[in-house]
Amino acid sequence: MTRSLCRVAISAVAILVPLLFADQASAFPQWQLTSGSARCNQCHYAPAGGGPLNGFGRDAAGDQLSTFESNGDLLYGAISLPTWLSLAGDFRGAFVAHDVQDPAGPTVAAFPMQADLHARVAAGGWSLGGTIGFRGQVRDPDVAVPLQNYQPVSTSRLISREHYLQWQPEAIGPYVRVGRFFAPFGLRLAEHVLYIRRDLGFGLLQETYNVSGGFVYERAELHLTLFGPDFVRHMGSDEKGFAGYLETRHLDDRVVVAGQMRLAASPGVTKFNVGAVGKAYLENLRTLFLAELDVVQWIFDDVANTTRQQILGVGGLAILPTKGLVVTLLGEHNQADIQIPNSWTAATALVNWFPVAHFDLQLMGRLQFPSGGDVARTLFLQAHYFL
Repeated sequence: MTRSLCRVAISAVAILVPLLFADQASAFPQWQLTSGSARCNQCHYAPAGGGPLNGFGRDAAGDQLSTFESNGDLLYGAISLPTWLSLAGDFRGAFVAHDVQDPAGPTVAAFPMQADLHARVAAGGWSLGGTIGFRGQVRDPDVAVPLQNYQPVSTSRLISREHYLQWQPEAIGPYVRVGRFFAPFGLRLAEHVLYIRRDLGFGLLQETYNVSGGFVYERAELHLTLFGPDFVRHMGSDEKGFAGYLETRHLDDRVVVAGQMRLAASPGVTKFNVGAVGKAYLENLRTLFLAELDVVQWIFDDVANTTRQQILGVGGLAILPTKGLVVTLLGEHNQADIQIPNSWTAATALVNWFPVAHFDLQLMGRLQFPSGGDVARTLFLQAHYFL
């Protein structure tokens, strides 16, 4: 069997594997500035990045970002699609060991994590894209435990986390997008366990329905979003409000500075968030420094003049020692109420290896330090394949 046929066979097997756990198909923001691309939409169809790769992104995945050069096209180039049609898929399996000092010992599980198919059709400056996949959870599927579930997994196995209609005549210039997706905001790191995702409305299955628009230019981009809860099924976020993100790039695309705000109202509470994002790439050291800081004002409806302020932050660096390898070290802080000393801090190490196009491995080690509590330890390994 030729190498090309072997790759096609591997792709076919990946499509047929019955993975049951849907996760977000995010971008790797570590590639911004470090790969020669300053704008996330250089490699992705979405204006702010994330989701399926465009043609340039597929070429980069095969030629620049993988240890061994290969064909980044759909099924390694075995199928040629018309220019108006794009198809993709994400398949992910995982192993986790989680130790929270439980007398019963650490929790260990191996499970399928993601099975998503993507499609996009385009005509002129208009495009319609969407993702469909299976969702699940490691715990009992008939128990509605996580906040964003609202209902047992067994009653809603099929999920479309992202679908939208978009108008964007050119990659540089204005755009409008309507549908379900995450509003452009923050560092947009893929790991939804990070405090800046979990506590700011960007956790697993918390995509909102949005009317979003803005401008993308060579040195700056602006994204404005009106968002609301899922009106099709009670799944995801209960919040509605407005988000804004303004990013500027400096020093020949070696530095990114961004400001952001988000106003979100949900039953019983309103949250107002302001924050800042920064990135700086030192090419000689092949190191990207990145950070995000957010301050959230919580306003509670049940008691007059009851508020609290929350501070969340993450900072660290991503080192690219050799082609296809990224080592990311992050430190986090989450103080739910600045008037109360209790807080959470965390240290996370991520090792991502992209041996060939379509395939990557990630090893994550995470330590969480709650004030006055025992250390929680997590070891997480995942394998990801995209069509």
